[in-house]
Amino acid sequence: MAVKTITITTDAYETMFRLKHEGESFSELFLRLGKRMTLKDLAPMFQGCITKEEGAAWAKRVADERKRSGRSMEARRARLGL
Repeated sequence: MAVKTITITTDAYETMFRLKHEGESFSELFLRLGKRMTLKDLAPMFQGCITKEEGAAWAKRVADERKRSGRSMEARRARLGL
């Protein structure tokens, strides 16, 4: 396996260290962060930051906005005859 050395600031190191899971190497961290992440991937980072009620309210706002946005797109398509 080839190895590369990178130089980062102390602030960047501390940020990456906080994102690292227990037992995870920095290489594994970078690979994990480099792939497309879903909300399920992000959820552990927010544990303890918000209550279940706040999370449910946020999920409802997202769902409502998706519905509104979808209706808006349908109206634009209809106006354009698409």
